[in-house]
Amino acid sequence: MKPRVYVILLLLIVPFQASLLDMLSLGGIKPDLALAVLFVIGLLTGPVEAAMAGMAIGLVQDIGSASLIGFSGFTRGLVGLAAGLLGSKVLDTTSPAVVLVLGGLSMAEGILISLFLHVTDGAVPFFSLAAGRLLPQAIYTTLLGLLVLRVVGNKNVLTLLKRRDIQIQKEL
Repeated sequence: MKPRVYVILLLLIVPFQASLLDMLSLGGIKPDLALAVLFVIGLLTGPVEAAMAGMAIGLVQDIGSASLIGFSGFTRGLVGLAAGLLGSKVLDTTSPAVVLVLGGLSMAEGILISLFLHVTDGAVPFFSLAAGRLLPQAIYTTLLGLLVLRVVGNKNVLTLLKRRDIQIQKEL
């Protein structure tokens, strides 16, 4: 993707997630826009660029939320890597079925964070957390990811996002 798209994304993702998606909250559960956008970045670019974007988005989110610096960068980097690998192996990345993987990645990230909290803090009710919070958020993020994929799937949007050197390589 173009560098200016990344700069705009990094500047706007946390405020947009915190303010506008708060209105979409259902029972205190909000979709994770950053994860959905990162998934689409992985489908469009590749594993290395998506992992780097995931680490950058995660670090910006950590700084914005005053949480443990670097942990979201690590987990988002893994999600970006997985999405990039999927994007390089799947022929039709604009298929709605691909977004189901986003739900699995969202759930896996939530489980990893829960296990980390359980090990470091102890007494985290894992099963009630998974059923009451992680699964609904994964479903909600999957629906948002489908919307983001539909918007980005438009050819005009893809040409605006992709760097010229990547467009030339894809044509060859």
